Amino acid sequence: MWQPYDGLIGAFMFLLPGLVAASIFQALISNRKPTAFDLIVRAFIFTMAVGFVVESAVWIANVAEWGISVEGSIFVPAIVAVLLGLGFAYVWNNDLLHKLLRRLKMTRQSSYQSAQYSAFAFHQNCYVVLHLKRGRRLYGWPQEWPSRPDDQHFLIEECEWLAGKERHPIEGVSHILIPAPEVEMIEFLPRIPSAGK
Repeated sequence: MWQPYDGLIGAFMFLLPGLVAASIFQALISNRKPTAFDLIVRAFIFTMAVGFVVESAVWIANVAEWGISVEGSIFVPAIVAVLLGLGFAYVWNNDLLHKLLRRLKMTRQSSYQSAQYSAFAFHQNCYVVLHLKRGRRLYGWPQEWPSRPDDQHFLIEECEWLAGKERHPIEGVSHILIPAPEVEMIEFLPRIPSAGK
């Protein structure tokens, strides 16, 4: 698949497809940034996956006598690396692997970084009420939400302040950005009907 290289450059060239796949994967998921050790382990795992896919494709091409040769090509592993990075990010972001493992009763976990992020992912068709500090409540549609509650913001559209059973639309505002530390509790609910309906 790859031509042999010596020393540090050889190790880098060997891991390059895995580094590409791991970088794409990490850029597209909401989880914390990996340590250098984690990145090297992921790069090695992705390198093995890229090698398996490329070698399998070469074997199939030889058996089928298609006359296609990819020996020494760096483009084929690069393309496979990009596709694997995108594919694994899709599986991770849609909780597909963990969903299967939950059905098999092997885990109760999701692929998401936090329980808060999981709650938003599992309630994608719900409006929210953010209970803020000092007793204020904001109702609206969550456009974006934090993957970690300690350092990000909620982006809410169709915003209304709630006071008891009264709703107060916020005139002239399309979105509100709320710092995550200001939120004490979140309710997920279907759309609240307008007062006149």
